[in-house]
Amino acid sequence: MNKGKTGILLIILGNILYLTYTFFCGNEVTPFSEFSSGLLLGLSIGINLTGIILLVLYISKNEKKKDYIEK
Repeated sequence: MNKGKTGILLIILGNILYLTYTFFCGNEVTPFSEFSSGLLLGLSIGINLTGIILLVLYISKNEKKKDYIEK
């Protein structure tokens, strides 16, 4: 699987994790629920950023190839 598809899938997964965070983590009562909600939020942000970085690398690499082919 190339970097473009992987980046898009990671962004989608990060957004799904964030939606589950907003849906399930409303009232934190115990320390474990606070930990799990923080872990879920951190994973969603990290996966989103990783997907964005992979997508930017893929796009910039394809633009360089396109410019090289046109010249």
